[in-house]
Amino acid sequence: MNPIQIIILGAVQGITEWLPISSDGHLVVLEKIMRLAVTVSFDVFLHLGSLLVILIFFRQPLVEFLKHLFGRPSQWPIERNRWWLYLLISTVVTGILGLSFYPYIENFRTIGFAANGFLFTSLFLLATRWSKSGRSIGYPEAFVLGLVQGLAVLPGVSRSGLVLSLALLLGAKKEDAFDYTFFLAVPAIIAAFVLAVKDLAWQPIYLLGLLMTIIVGLLALFLLRNIVQRDKLYWFCIYTFVLAMVLKLL
Repeated sequence: MNPIQIIILGAVQGITEWLPISSDGHLVVLEKIMRLAVTVSFDVFLHLGSLLVILIFFRQPLVEFLKHLFGRPSQWPIERNRWWLYLLISTVVTGILGLSFYPYIENFRTIGFAANGFLFTSLFLLATRWSKSGRSIGYPEAFVLGLVQGLAVLPGVSRSGLVLSLALLLGAKKEDAFDYTFFLAVPAIIAAFVLAVKDLAWQPIYLLGLLMTIIVGLLALFLLRNIVQRDKLYWFCIYTFVLAMVLKLL
């Protein structure tokens, strides 16, 4: 891969990892269109960039979460006191489902399957048009959100799209739905990083992709938070639906 391709893939990862439009689906399409063979090592750097984006963007909430977890004085909201347990439940469910798909994931990395994944994501996004928020996240929500995050290993199925949409559809408060979605991403991204890191082969040019992933990813999260606060998440279903239809014509 040349520097231009590295920058493009890093920017695409930065946008699509956080906006509810599926990073894997877009990378599969780009790989086919640009005739690229994206190495596992480069994929590791993209996941590292995604992890750094979360740690930077959510640094204050994460610090408060850790303070509360270890019994130190914090401003952590009372209704989130059991989030550590809910996140554990979600992560275990995600891990079981994700590991079940993992050995066969290459069989799904086709444009046709990505198109179906985008359609599936579109349905969840569209449904948020009629969501009503106000509830706190509990045990049932933790289980179901972990389940849909596990499905996001499939191309075209957006992790943030499914988890955030379903949290809103289950009635979670907008801020809780947004924060829980990306708190839950931390162990998932770390797991993906650990699974792939054994194949890491360092190349300095990969830092271009890492930098683009971080810069664009932070901008994407700021944009997404604003859209969620305005109850406009369903807007993204237009993009994912149109993209799915275009891919089905290829």
